[in-house]
Amino acid sequence: MEKRLILTALLIFLSLFVIARKTEVKSTLTDDSATFEKKDHLEEAKNKIKGDGNWKPQGWGSGEYLETIPKIKAGVVLNLESGDVIWSMNLKDKIAPASLTKVATVITAIDLQALDTPIEVSSQAASQIPTIIGLKAGEKLTLDEAISAAILTSANDATEAIASSIGLMVGNGTADFEEVVNYKLQKIGARQTHFVTSTGLDDPNHYSTVYDLAIIAHEALSNYPFVADVADDTYRRLDANSNHPLFDLPNWNALLGTYPGVNGLKIGFTENAGHVNIVSAEREDKKLLSIVIGAKSLEEREIAAATLLNYGFSKYNIEPFPIEQLNLVKRYQDWQEQLSLDY
Repeated sequence: MEKRLILTALLIFLSLFVIARKTEVKSTLTDDSATFEKKDHLEEAKNKIKGDGNWKPQGWGSGEYLETIPKIKAGVVLNLESGDVIWSMNLKDKIAPASLTKVATVITAIDLQALDTPIEVSSQAASQIPTIIGLKAGEKLTLDEAISAAILTSANDATEAIASSIGLMVGNGTADFEEVVNYKLQKIGARQTHFVTSTGLDDPNHYSTVYDLAIIAHEALSNYPFVADVADDTYRRLDANSNHPLFDLPNWNALLGTYPGVNGLKIGFTENAGHVNIVSAEREDKKLLSIVIGAKSLEEREIAAATLLNYGFSKYNIEPFPIEQLNLVKRYQDWQEQLSLDY
C-alpha cells in the first residue's frame, strides 16, 4: 500500500513537471514570437526612412570676432544650398539641442505615416511639462495637426503624442520611435547626434552639435514641404471637432515678419541649452541658415540670429538689416492677440 502511494505521488509529480515545462516552453515561444514581430515592425519602419547624407556643412567659416553679437555658446551661419559655412563658433562641440530636436521628430514621423494619420494622445503625452497646448489623454489629432503644434508653439504634449502613438505602430512606444529617429539621423549624416526624447528636454544621453543641427534643418527645409510651410506661418488654428477642442498656434519664431526674408524654422529653450534657434532666410536669391545655441534671453537669441544673418548676407553684398529696427515687441503683442482671439 505504501509503495503504491509513493508511486502515485511520483507519477503526479512527473505529470505536473511535464505540464509546467510545456507551459514554460509555450510562454517562451510566445515571448520570442512577440520579440520577432517587434523587430519586424522596426525593420519595416527603418526601410521607410528617407535620406542620403549627401548634404553637409562645408568648412569652418571666417572665425571673425563679431563685436555686436550677444554672448552665445555655439552658432553658425551658412549657405543653405551649397553648405558653405560663412561663420561658425564651436561648430562640432557637443551641445544640448532643446526643442530643435522636434525637427527630427516630425520629419521621421512623416517618413513613417501619412499626414492624415490619427495620433492618439497618451497619458504620457498629456502629462508633459510646458510648453504645451493642453492636450488630454484620449484626445486625437491628425499627424499634420500635431506637427503644426510641435513646430509653431513647440508643444511638448503634441510632440510626445507623435512619438508615443507612432511608436506603438512600429514597436512598443516612444523608445522604439526614438530608435527610428536615431536611424534617420545616421542616414542623413547627423552622426554626432543621439536623441532619447522626442521633445528635447534635457537628458545626459540627448545631445547634438551645431554641425548636425544644420544637416537636420537642411533635410527638413529641402525635402519636407509641409514642415517648411508650417514654419513660415505666423499663426495656425486647429478648429474644434469631435476629437479635440480649438487650439491657437502662434509661431514663436520672433524673427518671422521682423527680419526680411525669414521663413523658418524652430526655437527652443532648456536649462542646459539656454535659448536656441534655427532661422532660415532668403534675400535676393540667397538662402541662409543661422543657428544660435546658448543665448541668455529670448531677445538676445533673436538679436544673435539676426546678427549672423546680416553677416552672412553681407558676404553676398546684400545690405544688412538694422538690428535696432527689429520690432520684437510687436511680435510679442501679436502672440498675445493670437492667444485671445474671440471666435
